[in-house]
Amino acid sequence: MKNQIVVLMLLVGLAVGCRSNKIGEKVKEPFTASKYMSSNRYWRSTGSGTSADLSIAKQKAQLEARKNLASAVQTNIKSVGDQYIKNQEIGEREIMERSFEQLYREVLNTQLNNAVVHDQATYKKENGQFIHYVAMEAHKKDLYRHMKRMNEASTSMSKKQKDLIAKIVDEQLAELED
Repeated sequence: MKNQIVVLMLLVGLAVGCRSNKIGEKVKEPFTASKYMSSNRYWRSTGSGTSADLSIAKQKAQLEARKNLASAVQTNIKSVGDQYIKNQEIGEREIMERSFEQLYREVLNTQLNNAVVHDQATYKKENGQFIHYVAMEAHKKDLYRHMKRMNEASTSMSKKQKDLIAKIVDEQLAELED
C-alpha cells in the first residue's frame, strides 16, 4: 500500500512537471487573427505602443503600424518590379531599377497617408501605463492605380520605361480583379 502511494505521487509529480512550461506564460496579443493579415485585396499591419500618456501610446502604435505597412508594401512591389527589371538589357536595367524605385517610393509616401485604421484597442496596465494596439490597412487597387497615374504623369522617364511600368501595374491590377 505504501509503495502504491509513493508510485502514485511520483506519477502525479511527473504529470504536473511535464505540463509546466519552462519558457514562460504564453501571451495572446490582439489583432493576430487572419482578418488582420494581408490578403488579396489589402495590405494590413499592426502596431503597439506603450506610454503613461494615452495619446503618446496611440501615436507610437500608429507609427509602428505605418512602418510595418510600408515595409510590406515595399517588399511586395519591389519583388514584382525585380521580376520585370531582370529581363531588361544590362545597360537599361540600372536606369529602370532607379526609375521604378523612385516611383514606388513616391507612391508609398502619398498613399500610406490614406491607410485606414482597421481596428484598435487600449488597455491600462497595472503600473498605470497604457498599451494601445492598432491594425491598419491599405487597399491594393488604390495603391496600384495611384502608381499608374504617377507613372503617366512622370517626366523623368522614357516612353519605354513608362510602358514597362504601365505593363507591370496593369498586370497587378488584373490579378486583383480575379
